[in-house]
Amino acid sequence: MLRDLSITEFTKVLSGEKPTPGGGAAAALSASLAASLTSMVFNLTIGKKTAENYDEATKASLKNSLEATNRFRARFLELMAQDANAFDDLMDSYKLPKGNEIEVGVRSRRIKEGKKAVLEAPWMLVDESYDMYDVLKIATEYGNKNAISDAGVAAILLHSAIEGAALNVYINLANSEISDKNIELKQKTDELVEKSRLKKEDIVATTIDKIYGRA
Repeated sequence: MLRDLSITEFTKVLSGEKPTPGGGAAAALSASLAASLTSMVFNLTIGKKTAENYDEATKASLKNSLEATNRFRARFLELMAQDANAFDDLMDSYKLPKGNEIEVGVRSRRIKEGKKAVLEAPWMLVDESYDMYDVLKIATEYGNKNAISDAGVAAILLHSAIEGAALNVYINLANSEISDKNIELKQKTDELVEKSRLKKEDIVATTIDKIYGRA
């Protein structure tokens, strides 16, 4: 499985002649790296001197956020594999025989299902990556200031993942039938990309202010 490969192995596979893994898997990996960095910030904060004066509610929020980022990290790796598998299945469906009406019907149904599946993974990555901003914001506000740059990098990676996944939504929509549902999906994706950009810029700006002692 993709998530079990070493970094060297993954990048070698990514650079190969096969279309999978591709941009969708790379975007999911970027999101998982963002979650990993955010978890690191929490681990460098919870139980450390930097957090000893926080009230109990804040300490509990930090612990809950750490648990959430660990779940995000694992989930994004699942989506990485799902994205690649869905595309491979769609390509296989185009290779199905079409020698008679029954075969044509089976092939047509499989292609339709495949197109739906290749849209699902990148859309979920856009949607669920955006949800991670809530815990990343907590890391930025209460995390160990010595690791604040890592929170900023996490925001950059997270937005990159959302933009990358959005491109995969768009290209798969372009290869799908026009429908009210697909038009709505395009609009939702556009909105989350723009909202992500604003959140990323806010977190990076806060990060820089803290680095230079302005916050």
